[in-house]
Amino acid sequence: MDNHGYWTTAPLAPAKQFTHWRELICEAFLALTPESDLRDGFAGSVTQWRLGGLSLARIESQRQKVHRTEAGVQRDPIRGYYANLQVRGTSLMAQHGRVATLRPGDLAVVDADEPFRFEFGGDFRQLSLFIPAPTLAVAGPVRTATAVDTTTGIGAAVRHSMETLTRGPLAEPSAVRLALHAAGMLSIALDPSILTPVRSPRSYQTCIDDIEEHLTDEDLAPTATARRLGISVRTVHGLFAGHEASYAATVRRLRLERAARHLADPAMRHLRVIDVATEAGFVNAASFHRAFRRQFGHTPNAARG
Repeated sequence: MDNHGYWTTAPLAPAKQFTHWRELICEAFLALTPESDLRDGFAGSVTQWRLGGLSLARIESQRQKVHRTEAGVQRDPIRGYYANLQVRGTSLMAQHGRVATLRPGDLAVVDADEPFRFEFGGDFRQLSLFIPAPTLAVAGPVRTATAVDTTTGIGAAVRHSMETLTRGPLAEPSAVRLALHAAGMLSIALDPSILTPVRSPRSYQTCIDDIEEHLTDEDLAPTATARRLGISVRTVHGLFAGHEASYAATVRRLRLERAARHLADPAMRHLRVIDVATEAGFVNAASFHRAFRRQFGHTPNAARG
């Protein structure tokens, strides 16, 4: 996608960075009032893609509180919703008397035309999809500040769609269609009449399903899987005890298999090996090369033929 904008505090002197941040998020989103104690140096960036009447932003920044006040609503009314997907770090979303704590992989919606509050306790990354009110077709009031299950089913499809929009070399018409599909699926996920099947949390296969759903998450670990499945970390390790590979070894194998598929895919030859490794969930290039050679007997470059 070429139709995008980028804002960052990086070029400015540290003393001016937070002031610039307050201005740029209002330019990128809507009238907001951020506050932070990091006034002598503040890192923040926003990459935003225009998707027809929708837009998607990737926000990377540091600890802060952000308010959408009644005065801000009156000054800058916007009929629409922001669906926020936590990628790294944690955040708190509060609106209409409800509070949702979002960890990596969690998603919740906020009404842009009503006051709300966000709190970020440390460094974070979020994806934020703006959806005009008529596009989010939910029967009855939208339940804001309530986490949507993204581990399986429709919620997982929404999460994957948002992530894909920031990664793939999609032509703009295709990106717009995918964003509209994501909004449509989110409407279904938010529909109170839809009952999401509950998976048995004490199943080895359930853990595998969770790992595969969150394979590219930066915080993928037994603690994250245990939290999403509502079981203890000890139980997660116990479910792998009777199998050939541990939790960590299973994650490594699945990530290597994902990287191998992408390296062999002619449509992804434009990506560097390090880009494929990062997209598969590896953070260290050297360890990726060593693990890949052990698993497949040849280097990642050789996998491209």
